[in-house]
Amino acid sequence: MMLSPVPVATIHLIEAQALFVPVLADVFRELGLDLRSVTSDVDMRALLDEQPEILFVDADYIAEEPLRLVDVLRLLVPNAVICVYTSQRSTQWAQACHFAGATAVFHKNADRPEIIAGMRDALRKQPYTDVRLRNGL
Repeated sequence: MMLSPVPVATIHLIEAQALFVPVLADVFRELGLDLRSVTSDVDMRALLDEQPEILFVDADYIAEEPLRLVDVLRLLVPNAVICVYTSQRSTQWAQACHFAGATAVFHKNADRPEIIAGMRDALRKQPYTDVRLRNGL
């Protein structure tokens, strides 16, 4: 009797800085995620067609205003886990991201274990906010 393979969650990365793509791809691999596509900005048509289970977006280098973008992403891919990666340090901004539909908000100073732990929470559909954004540190 053959067992069917365990489904792997698909992830779409929006990252304008190519330097960070391999590092993030390695984190996703460690979590067992299938990195299906990487774009440097939002490709709405691709997201509609692809319907990834997870979106990871670097909010600092996109053409769209980040909070509006999260709202649009939530409409385009309603069932996706949306993870925002930012250099913002505002607790209110992180809360606004969650209100707009983000599942997780990471600060760019987060180290690998923090991102992995936060992604695990997000994959369980539990909201995650980086400690630097929880307390405005």
